[in-house]
Amino acid sequence: MAGATLLFGLNYWVAKGMMPDHLMPLQIVFLRVFGALVLIWMLEWITGKSKGQRIEKKDHYRLAFAALTGITLNQALFFTGLSITTPIDTAIINSTNPMIVLLLSVIFLHQPAKKLKILGVLLGFSGTLILILAGGESYPLHMGGIKGNILIVLNTLCWSIYLIIIKPLTGKYHPYVLMRWIFLYGFILLIPIAATSVTSIHFDSFTLTTWGSLIYIIVGTTFLAYLFITFGLSRLTPSVVAFYTYLQPVIVAVVGILIFSEGISMYKIVATLLIFTGIYLVNKNTSNT
Repeated sequence: MAGATLLFGLNYWVAKGMMPDHLMPLQIVFLRVFGALVLIWMLEWITGKSKGQRIEKKDHYRLAFAALTGITLNQALFFTGLSITTPIDTAIINSTNPMIVLLLSVIFLHQPAKKLKILGVLLGFSGTLILILAGGESYPLHMGGIKGNILIVLNTLCWSIYLIIIKPLTGKYHPYVLMRWIFLYGFILLIPIAATSVTSIHFDSFTLTTWGSLIYIIVGTTFLAYLFITFGLSRLTPSVVAFYTYLQPVIVAVVGILIFSEGISMYKIVATLLIFTGIYLVNKNTSNT
C-alpha cells in the first residue's frame, strides 16, 4: 500500500504536466485503462497462477459495478478535475477517502458510528468545502477551480464505493483474476465516452518526456498501483487501505514545493488542518465515544 501511495502521489504532477498540451483527460484515461488491461492479461498468461479460476455468475455484477466506480467514473472524474484544479487541492480532497469509506460503512454495512468519528467526518467535509469554494485562485477563471474540485470530490466518492464493493471478492479470487475482469469491464464502459477522443491524438508530436510520462501513468499508477491495492485489500480492511491516502497530500506538497515552486496559501493550510483533524478523530479508538 505504501508503494501504491507513492506511485499515486507522483502521478498528480506527471498527469497534470500532460494536460492539455499533449493529451486531454479522457484520452489519458482511455490509453491508461487499455494499457493496464493488456499488461494484466499478459501477466496472468505468463505466470499462470490464476489459471482455471472462474468467476461465479453472480459476482460478475459486482465486478461490473466495481469497474464502473473504480475505473471508468473514477478515472474520468480524476483526470478531468485535475486538468482544471491544482495537484495539491486534488490530493487534499482525495485524503477524505477514509472518512467517506467510514460513512458508507455506517450507512450500508451498518457499522456503529461513534461521536468522535462523526465529528471527524464533519470536520473533514468542512475542510473539503473550503477547498471547493476557494478553489481556482491560481486560474484566470475562478469557477474553473471550483468545478475541478467538485469533480475530485465525486472522484473520491467513486473510489470509496469501489473499495467497499470489491473487498468481499478479494478473499475469494486471485488478484490477477479480479484485475483482469475489473479492467475489462472498465474499458468496455469507457468506450462510449472516450473512444472518439483517441482518434485526435497526434502521437508523432510526442517528445521523450511525453512518452515517459504516459508509460509511467499506464505502468506505474494504473497497472502496478491497482495490483498493489488489490493485493492489499486481500489482507487489509478497506478503512486501512484508505488510510494510506493520507500520505498523498504530503508527497504532492513536497514535490510541488521542491520541484514546481507551488505556493501554499492560507486557505489550503486551514483546509488541511481541518481534514487531518478529522482524520485523527475518525481513527481514534476510544471507549467512551
